[in-house]
Amino acid sequence: MGNQDSGSIEFTFSPALFFEDLPNNKKPEHEEDVITGKETLDNSSTKPCWFQAAKAAVPFSEDVFWQVLNRWVLEAPSVIPPISKVDILQDASPLASSSDTTNSCDEGNKNHTDLLEHRKPFRTIRRQLIPKRQDCDPVMEEELFFWKHSPDSNGSAQDTREQTGEEATSLATFAPVLVPKQPAATTLSESGEEETTPQPQTDMEIMEATLPFFYPKVRGFRYGYRSDREEAPEDLEDHDCGDSHDHGQEPQHAKYLAGEAAEGANTAIQTKKKPVRNSKRVFAKRAGWITLDLYLAGDEGEFTKKMQYAFTELFKKLYKWGFNTTKGFIKSRVQHDVMAPKDRYMRTYARMKDRYAQKWVQDWPEKTDARKFVFEDIAIAAWLVVLWELEREEEIKKRLKDVGDEPLEKEKTEKEEGKDEAVTPRMQTFVDLGCGNGLLTHILNEEGHPGKGIDIVSRKVWEVYGPGTQLEAKTIIPNETTFENVDWIIGNHADELAPWVPIIASRSKPLTRFVVIPCCFFGLAGRYQFPNGAPDGKYKAYQDYICSVIKTCGYNLRTEILRIPSTKNVALVGMTRKTSTKRCFDEMAKGGSDEEEDLTEMMDEYHEFTEQVDDLVRQSGMFVPRVSDNQRQKIQKVKQEARRALAKEASSPLPLNPTDE
Repeated sequence: MGNQDSGSIEFTFSPALFFEDLPNNKKPEHEEDVITGKETLDNSSTKPCWFQAAKAAVPFSEDVFWQVLNRWVLEAPSVIPPISKVDILQDASPLASSSDTTNSCDEGNKNHTDLLEHRKPFRTIRRQLIPKRQDCDPVMEEELFFWKHSPDSNGSAQDTREQTGEEATSLATFAPVLVPKQPAATTLSESGEEETTPQPQTDMEIMEATLPFFYPKVRGFRYGYRSDREEAPEDLEDHDCGDSHDHGQEPQHAKYLAGEAAEGANTAIQTKKKPVRNSKRVFAKRAGWITLDLYLAGDEGEFTKKMQYAFTELFKKLYKWGFNTTKGFIKSRVQHDVMAPKDRYMRTYARMKDRYAQKWVQDWPEKTDARKFVFEDIAIAAWLVVLWELEREEEIKKRLKDVGDEPLEKEKTEKEEGKDEAVTPRMQTFVDLGCGNGLLTHILNEEGHPGKGIDIVSRKVWEVYGPGTQLEAKTIIPNETTFENVDWIIGNHADELAPWVPIIASRSKPLTRFVVIPCCFFGLAGRYQFPNGAPDGKYKAYQDYICSVIKTCGYNLRTEILRIPSTKNVALVGMTRKTSTKRCFDEMAKGGSDEEEDLTEMMDEYHEFTEQVDDLVRQSGMFVPRVSDNQRQKIQKVKQEARRALAKEASSPLPLNPTDE
């Protein structure tokens, strides 16, 4: 085989879709059989059966098909975005015990004999799908049945269509658990008393009443895989260029996707690459076929374009995940919720969104995009509120461990009597450097956290927040700035102040914590110049630079990928000091150690720590405050007026000299 071009190559996904052939979409005058070969379903029928909705040739094996489906069991939020999380309620193998023994899985499958076509699944899963919007969408349960043909399997399905002649050899079936919410009918008995009688409901009525909007209103659907009966041809090359070779002929991949008749032909999946002049076209092996079947009774109503699109996208994801797995590529997914549990964060975010979003999106006085800034700041505030709640809970546990329950009750009594001792830690204080529109500061103030925001210039929206929000317009000289009475320093897209946040925190009180969300690339003395280049991208290189500053300042670094609508979503957090530094600060806070040698050693550690920070600042040069947008506009306006004056002076005629006459 000749040398292939080194360009990016990917398989063409060209599924055959049969939604128009489903019984729900058929017109009365067109009652042909669907492509599955099964009898056409009469819309008046009440017994459901399987109909094929999509089919595509694939370059991956049956093992890869199962790898993808096993990932989908737990990664449902990646497959269906409206899902928040998945809880596995049951996961077992019905074939683990004797075939004569009915176990719990078999009990759960009694109502699915027709759905499974008398096949015995090798794995049965019952899971709970929890939506993101729990106030709007109900939590539902779903059953999954994994079946694979084997010589000793007990599956029927017409003996697997005469030993897998035209039937999938692997099936993954998904079925909603329908729990009827039966309406009650009230009647009068002979004695005149009211009697409540549950009314029967159809499956469709139950689905409409209990399933969330994102789940298809069908009794079941399944993905299938069938390997090629014959080995697909070896890789071929077509040395023609461009599209001139087609001469109006049907593309090869369309030929075998046209219907069942093309399956036996020796065909191959056409791949495509980015259009390059004089490039080669590459063909690759076809390993098998994937299918999508729907379990229909004809009473589901017409399949809308929206429903067809949803099923098509799911089918496409199956193909893409399988193809990427074959190539050894698994999409790099960042790890969220490292510091704040997802459930707790999502609840807090939902509560805060209901409280703040609508008001500020509608009444946003700035020219900036309200939806972006409002939802981003709400998300950051929700994360901080959860993080600070966890911090206070840890402090309570520490107090319980140190003083025990009885002294704690004494503290509670003293607090009720008006004494200073408190049972629970106070709300954390903060300062938000480079607060911009101030919405993050406003929300944190509204949530009960004392603090203020500082920026180089005020904004229009500041006047709307009210007196409860503390905002200050001033220029900060970071090398001369400390905050002795602040628990947390926030640098949310703080531009030139971002690398200074850990330094200011380290020079403030010993237990000052901070969070930096880097954005624009500033160093300690102006624009960051990337002295080591940026092999992994500028944003990653800039994060590494901020991390090096944090390390110099003596903090243990923690990182969180925030759930915010921004690509600059990395939060770098310093909550604790390194061991020696923390011990030094703790002892100094207590007034020092009784042993003179210990005190000398701690002071040496402290001076070494502060000298590292001072050296870093000296080596970086003098800090240059950023010119605000308003100041920049004023400067530009002065320059424009000066240029116009010069142009006017140059164009005006010179006065006549009297001597010239």
